[in-house]
Amino acid sequence: MGDMDQLVDDVVAAFRARLVEVVRELGEAREPSSFAASERELVSMARELAAAMTERVIQSISDDEGRRKEALARVRAKADLRGIDIRTERKRRTPIRTLGGQVIHVETPYASSRPRGTVKLEKRGKDGTGVYPVLDQLGIVGRSTPALRLLVSRAVCEANSVDSARDLLAEGGVVIDHKAALRLTYLVTDDALRARRHAMRALEEGVNDGPFAGRRVVAAVDGGRVNIRKRVAGRPRAGGRKHFETEWREPKVLTLYVVDEEGRRDRLVPTVIDGTLGNADAVFELLRFHLLRMGAHHAESVVFVADGAKWIWRRTDALRQALSLPEERFHEIVDYFHVVERLTELSKTQTRWGEDLRLEWLHEQKRRLKAGDIEAIEDVVRVIGTRKDADMETESEYWARNRERLRYAAFRDEKRPIGSGAVESAVRRVINLRMKGASITWTEEHAEGILHLRAHAKSGRWAELERSVLEITGWRPSARSPKRAA
Repeated sequence: MGDMDQLVDDVVAAFRARLVEVVRELGEAREPSSFAASERELVSMARELAAAMTERVIQSISDDEGRRKEALARVRAKADLRGIDIRTERKRRTPIRTLGGQVIHVETPYASSRPRGTVKLEKRGKDGTGVYPVLDQLGIVGRSTPALRLLVSRAVCEANSVDSARDLLAEGGVVIDHKAALRLTYLVTDDALRARRHAMRALEEGVNDGPFAGRRVVAAVDGGRVNIRKRVAGRPRAGGRKHFETEWREPKVLTLYVVDEEGRRDRLVPTVIDGTLGNADAVFELLRFHLLRMGAHHAESVVFVADGAKWIWRRTDALRQALSLPEERFHEIVDYFHVVERLTELSKTQTRWGEDLRLEWLHEQKRRLKAGDIEAIEDVVRVIGTRKDADMETESEYWARNRERLRYAAFRDEKRPIGSGAVESAVRRVINLRMKGASITWTEEHAEGILHLRAHAKSGRWAELERSVLEITGWRPSARSPKRAA
């Protein structure tokens, strides 16, 4: 403790003279411009002080023999699980970018790895062949501190472009180039997705005292659109540009929230938003995971709201069974506004109707819909269907299949939501405002990661994501591949 106290005193003493001068200028300011300049200088000094303190602390830890042995034992335990030997080498001087944006340098031991029993090695592993044990113990990977990576990744996923994120970071004193911003962001997305996969595999039973236990829970799923690019074979074009092809994919977003007895959203329980580029089964597996970890298997009721897509409703009963909920506590509702839109499109198919007749017909069907008189609508659909039999056969099937999901009068009496606006809003905020746009393309892995990060940011659960990332951040043993015999 005494050594750390002395370290703090030494660092502060080095800055004291500058600090006194800047504080004096701040106090003598008589106009906004001079006060702003002095305040910025003061904050800049605080960042420099933090960086200098961080550098000396990390160096002190690296010089501590006990901490070095502890950190080395930790990485060796990881390597043993992969059948990899760890060899300690001499200290190396390495740069580290800190939360304030400054780059510090520390001299710390480096340990390299190799597969057991191999002699000739020819290929580096994805994460290199070794590790700085002390830095790994502190979560310093990619030559950056964990706090900086989380700061940069949040800026990149929340801003409407990487350049905008860099501008915002620069205003806070963190100057970082485009490639570095993306590199640090993808380090976080890799850890975040890995943490989610581990959590999903580890969850065998639901959390009995989760925030959804005993509450009225609403679940919704919807899809968006992102443009995914894939590399194709061929020599790079002039200028080094590589060949790739693109395709539109439908990322699926889920939303979970709690409502009170009057059907109003309970803001004291933050919304859960997440998503995946996987298929329908993948998003329902993700939905099951979040419901169980939040305690929804002990919910007073769960209401599932979505549009009329068949892929959704074919899987809801399996979800109910996974939650071990009886049918009377699990309610399925087709979004009211999608149904009205369907009726509107149906009315437009009747080209012989005038506009007044069409609006009158539509008004009458909406009245029946609100009253829950679905059978009357089905009778009308069958009559209209005599004109376009092939199309109307599908229309009739839609109303029959969703009949009990359209009893809006009963749903209103029970104070249950009848709209999926929450998940549609999530799709807009998470996907459309950042991931979808002219000339915006993503690799599948990066799209999944940014979607996951933005979902946490937009639902007010960023601190939750940080905890999961920091718990899993660290070196993943890899080594050069053994050279094959000729």
